[in-house]
Amino acid sequence: MKTKEKFIILVAFAMSTQVFSQSELPKYAPSVDAVLKNVKLDMPLEGRKYKNGTGFSLNTSLLKEMPKRVALVSFYSFDPGMTKVQRWTTSNTLYKTTYTKTTKINATGSSGELAIGYYLQSIEELISRFKEYNMELMLPDDYLDTDVKKEFYKNFTVERGKLSEWISKMGSGGHNSIYGYIEGYNVLDIVNEPYGNYSASGGMFITRKGEVADNQVWVMDKCGKEVESLGENLCENLGVDAVVLIYFTIFSPNEKSVILQNVNMHMFGPNPTALAEGKSEKFNFFNGQFYCGTRVNTETIIWKPDKKDPSTSDLDFTGFENIMQAMAIKMGDYLKGQD
Repeated sequence: MKTKEKFIILVAFAMSTQVFSQSELPKYAPSVDAVLKNVKLDMPLEGRKYKNGTGFSLNTSLLKEMPKRVALVSFYSFDPGMTKVQRWTTSNTLYKTTYTKTTKINATGSSGELAIGYYLQSIEELISRFKEYNMELMLPDDYLDTDVKKEFYKNFTVERGKLSEWISKMGSGGHNSIYGYIEGYNVLDIVNEPYGNYSASGGMFITRKGEVADNQVWVMDKCGKEVESLGENLCENLGVDAVVLIYFTIFSPNEKSVILQNVNMHMFGPNPTALAEGKSEKFNFFNGQFYCGTRVNTETIIWKPDKKDPSTSDLDFTGFENIMQAMAIKMGDYLKGQD
């Protein structure tokens, strides 16, 4: 099935879904400009100003041109879990949800429906915003054009160094996770959320220990293997100039509500600076780099039904398109050296 044909089917599904939930996202994101002021950069400092191509992050002044072919390789919801259970997967023709814990969204939908709903709400606008920066945002049907690419992408996992793995697990208390993702996409886990701010309540729901600090993901997690895995290996094998990963964090403070904690958009690509002739390595030099990371700490209720009005149990995706556009603008401006 061609991309456009599949997209028409997905849009039809979205149009048939009623959206009357008690979501506060439309108030948080009434326009692109309203969100843009809250978008922050989220990648390591090391590399942003280096003039020799070293460091985990890209120095945009060394980028000769904007990446033209950009593959959207992951779009998923992340729900930090508190109780480990067996792993299982539910799916239909539109999305998949992988469970590794007991926590579930107590709504008419699931984390998978959130993923597909937010995706449909924003994908057209996101593609258009990337186009404004001369970047073609490609979907799986666009870049997985050979059996070899399909097989590579299906089996691809993000590599991490031992230190990075230890940092990622530090303070997590052995918690597991739930991912909701769209059929056809791979969950490429780059999450390093601060689990220490959450605790289990009644074995099912996640509550706050005071305010959630919501630290930026890449402040402590710096890994050469990871940036090369995504920026070099994945890009090279998919035949693209850069890859983009999008995920959003949700949790249930109680059985009556779900909160959208944050939204993240990260881009990786090959290092535009080549090693000197005859050299195969250099200290702090990586063949792939973190091009740009953007993050919005929404901390907004997206589902809170009213027993007096059963229609409020449905999910509402309004406002997510403005978040995606704002993050794309922040990313595009940064890559062009305007931010």
